[in-house]
Amino acid sequence: MLRATRKVLCFINAALVAGLLSSCGEEKPTFSLLPDSNLFKQGEGTINNKLDILWVIDNSGSMAPYQANIAANLNAFLGNFVTKGYDFKIAVTTTEAWLAPYGNANIAKFRDGTNATSHTGFFVVDPLTANLINVLDVNLTQGTSGSGDERAFSSFKEALNSNLNAGFLRNDSFLAIIIVSDEDDFSHPSQAYIGHDYNEPTLETVNSYVSYLDTLTNTTGGNRRYSVSAMADIDAACQAAKASTGSIIGQRYIDLVDATNGIKGSLCSTDFSNELNQIQNKIAELSTQFFLTREPIPTSIVIHVNGVLIPEDDINGWSYQADINAIRFHGTDIPPQGASISVNFDPVTIK
Repeated sequence: MLRATRKVLCFINAALVAGLLSSCGEEKPTFSLLPDSNLFKQGEGTINNKLDILWVIDNSGSMAPYQANIAANLNAFLGNFVTKGYDFKIAVTTTEAWLAPYGNANIAKFRDGTNATSHTGFFVVDPLTANLINVLDVNLTQGTSGSGDERAFSSFKEALNSNLNAGFLRNDSFLAIIIVSDEDDFSHPSQAYIGHDYNEPTLETVNSYVSYLDTLTNTTGGNRRYSVSAMADIDAACQAAKASTGSIIGQRYIDLVDATNGIKGSLCSTDFSNELNQIQNKIAELSTQFFLTREPIPTSIVIHVNGVLIPEDDINGWSYQADINAIRFHGTDIPPQGASISVNFDPVTIK
């Protein structure tokens, strides 16, 4: 009688879970819809605070004021990375690094300045670099004597592939590429100048560079460990305001930024501090996503960082990314290095 009753209960349980049980034998099945939690520690395990940041600076004739604006607002860019203890590396290349296969391999080497009087000796800077802001100022101010055939995409590819820069990109870091240019990218596999011809048959597609970065980082989709941001002409009003310099809308930059969840900043901004702050915030958000082990009921999620309750807020707080089952932090609530993060929730499905 007891055995018969047990089998009836087992049958009822099987019906309730809509066939999720493959069999009902003599062993007692166990499953739970009790509240669950994930515990994380920033900088350990699956939580990544390693950032490898590559600036791609247009060093053609019209770029002096934009380079100066970047250099003047570096505090806005470095703020969170320094105060929250990120393990970062920062390097600089230019939009003429694509010329490396055409007789000048050294042009793909990261830049530490532009001439004999402005070299820092630091081709890659990190949190321990003395006078960090001053060093980056010199490294980023690449002058205006570079090639007028700007190819930002093939240039960052040459720089990242070059043996001269070996050791920069770590296999467990988040790669952030930041392009600064008032000309769009026209990368193609020859030295010939094609001008601004978007119909050129050999023009390399934006998707080909998404695929390249997917392969380089061994990540794709919502789990990508990279982003591309750009400071460029991003609308017709900005292009018109700078018509005298021959500037054009960076449509291919826009497409690559959108495809990789980066930030688009306008070169027409008087002060780049806001754009640089947005870029560093996005990099920090994407590099510290917390992937949950079970799917939560979103309204049940409660998060504490170092014991402090954090609000659900996509400006300063957290948001749930349903497409990748992850928690993303924003603004002032991005956890610092060493923080303990507790994510409690009611799961959707039986465990």
